[in-house]
Amino acid sequence: MSNRGMKKYRPFASLPEQYIGLQEVINKQLEVPPPLLTEEQMQQINFTLIESLHIIRTGNV
Repeated sequence: MSNRGMKKYRPFASLPEQYIGLQEVINKQLEVPPPLLTEEQMQQINFTLIESLHIIRTGNV
């Protein structure tokens, strides 16, 4: 008898093609469509980001 070493059993990844296919399906399920924002909402987000950067740069936390 020969020693197999530290090989781990991977029952669901025994076929690499199957593993790749399953990973693609999982990734597709995790995708979230981008939100639809109004112009006003985009401006508010932009203003908040600029204000935060300014506060960080000036050290007025």
